[in-house]
Amino acid sequence: MPSSTRYDPGTVVAVRIRFSDGVGIKRRPAVVVSHPQYHVSRADAVVIALTTQMHTDYYGDCDIIDWRQAGLPAASRSKGVIQTIERRAIEKAYGALSQADLARLQESIREILWLGP
Repeated sequence: MPSSTRYDPGTVVAVRIRFSDGVGIKRRPAVVVSHPQYHVSRADAVVIALTTQMHTDYYGDCDIIDWRQAGLPAASRSKGVIQTIERRAIEKAYGALSQADLARLQESIREILWLGP
């Protein structure tokens, strides 16, 4: 049964995310990018993990300019890796991205998925 907790797109959350090699789990901040309607019948959420490793710059990464407003403890960027997680893996909400940061992140997602303009 889906969780009744509502997470709007742009909500910054602390989640337990599995490493990309499938071995191990790490707690890290992430941004919810799935539509609220997606959550109505699903126990999942689509998220993009955040990192404080600002020296890397991979295709699809997106700097979070207003990181303090989002409730993050340090300058951060999205990792450009889209994941579906169980919403029960969300431990807490920090805050929300600014409208400008959310718009840039949405553009990054369009580029990653090659959805066009």
